Amino acid sequence: MQLYKNVLLLVLFSPLTFHGHSTPPNDWIRTGESYMTQWDFNQAIFFFSKAIEENPNSIEAYLHRSKAYLMINRYTEARKDYQKALTIDPKFVKSFMGDKRVKKNNSRYFSTPEYNQITY
Repeated sequence: MQLYKNVLLLVLFSPLTFHGHSTPPNDWIRTGESYMTQWDFNQAIFFFSKAIEENPNSIEAYLHRSKAYLMINRYTEARKDYQKALTIDPKFVKSFMGDKRVKKNNSRYFSTPEYNQITY
């Protein structure tokens, strides 16, 4: 059943529809959000990545994908996405706070001077 569902989603959200139009990035994001609620983070990452392919400046897609990476302990990728969101819009607070959360949750940072400078 899960395979059928995945195939159906891939057909419905393929990069080019039968009319030759690209799938809007927000559709990819909504599908990724749906997988997040099902705790299927790898599928969510797949769809958020599709949204980024369609719109490389989508802060929303980077933030969602970083959360999915964080949920499966892929801290390096999560941090890269938060940092990318910050480069797109340096004043976007969620990007800044997410980057700090990655640092806090990643045990490699616990004993570094960088970790000790984190404030909330």
